[in-house]
Amino acid sequence: MNKVGSYGMYQQNYYENAVQGKKEKETAKSSKAEKADAGQVKLSSRAQKLLQELKRMYGNMDFIVADYKSDEEAAEYLSRGNKEYSVLMDTETLEEMAADSKSKEKYLGLLNEATGKLTDMKKQLEEEGNEEVARLGVSIGKDGEVSFFAELEKMSDKQRERIEKSKEAKQEAAAKEKKASEAKEQVKRTRVTAKTTEELLQKIHSVDWNKIPAPQSVSGNKFDYSI
Repeated sequence: MNKVGSYGMYQQNYYENAVQGKKEKETAKSSKAEKADAGQVKLSSRAQKLLQELKRMYGNMDFIVADYKSDEEAAEYLSRGNKEYSVLMDTETLEEMAADSKSKEKYLGLLNEATGKLTDMKKQLEEEGNEEVARLGVSIGKDGEVSFFAELEKMSDKQRERIEKSKEAKQEAAAKEKKASEAKEQVKRTRVTAKTTEELLQKIHSVDWNKIPAPQSVSGNKFDYSI
């Protein structure tokens, strides 16, 4: 009877430990995902909820939350976005928005105004036939400080021609050929930052690609030179 009782107790302990271990793993995984989603910063539950709300409200924007100290560092974070626009906010700003409805309204107003200006600038660039702008973004920091960002890419004529053919054909073989060719003919990249879209547009027009050497390695490098 003692052996049977001991075995039953062993099974119960084993089961409880297994369940507890599974819960801890799931909690750790969820916490890690939330931390990565919030730009490697610690946010209150209110701020996390607001961040998810913003992502639902603005489906064409990548929201990045990070504490940065310079425009260059901000541009580095903004370059990680993959959607139409990247939006960078510091922790303090997001927490303030989550805690106070008036602050939320204020910063959302700044965001809408800023992205509206970027949309107008983007339209102007398209009308000019400018195909060098790969990514646009805006950072909104403490006290409503706004900065604009653009990442530019310069391809060779051969690369551009292959990409156009790939778009028209929509074939997997063409996409593979494009990827292989880009590995050989490296794409030049640079970024510009400004306090206004007018200044940003001027800097985009002023880029001298002849002064920007091609990166030594395509793999792992988003861009190598800043203006």
